[in-house]
Amino acid sequence: MSTISEITTSSATDSYGNSYTTAISGNDALESEDFLTLMLTELSMQDPTDPVDSSSMLDDQLSLQTLETNISLTESMESLSTSFAQSALADSSALIGNIVETSNTDSDGNLLQYKVSSVERSDGSISLTAYEITDYYDVYYFDEISSSSNTINSENESDTITITSSDGTENSVSTYGKSYADLADDLNSIDGVTASIAQNSNGNYQLVVSSSGVGSSISQNGVNLSYTSDNATAYNSEAETLAFNSVTKIY
Repeated sequence: MSTISEITTSSATDSYGNSYTTAISGNDALESEDFLTLMLTELSMQDPTDPVDSSSMLDDQLSLQTLETNISLTESMESLSTSFAQSALADSSALIGNIVETSNTDSDGNLLQYKVSSVERSDGSISLTAYEITDYYDVYYFDEISSSSNTINSENESDTITITSSDGTENSVSTYGKSYADLADDLNSIDGVTASIAQNSNGNYQLVVSSSGVGSSISQNGVNLSYTSDNATAYNSEAETLAFNSVTKIY
């Protein structure tokens, strides 16, 4: 037995007294240097009456070198593929917190919008966890009051508050002789409008009115109630999984 570059060979002797290799073990990854060493050893131990075909051995070496080149190329491609996958994951992570669209539509054919909460790469594909946006709202926060039963400062029967929805529809309610709680009830009767009296951390109360859609407005006649406005978004409570390559628009 002899060891060459961590390769163990087993030898035997033929009837003419020549030694030859019967087995190779100990390393599954032969390199070109190992093959050359084995070839030279084999040539030095060959039977002079039956020499080894050197051209055949050189062909074998060339095949081995070609195999090594292909393996190296495959490893490089795998490394490049991993690098691209990591880069794609990093790029897709920028979508977290953003609003996206795919080709998904609702029953009326309108494109659905989603807010992305996380991204994940699995089996070479990137997917997004997102929540469908069910509606947008304009929200109006009226000035604080000490009690929801406070009467609105409205002296004429013609005094009103008008909410113009995002589609241009106008709805007016009277403020004459009403409390804030009464006004909230009247506003709640308008389609697409929600009103409530909320108590804040200071112990005061506040009328909060929301109108479905974006682009609504409030106007007042004979009364001047101060308020601030903002926008809000409603989401589906169930998360959905979207393919990263299905995203067609990012907001």
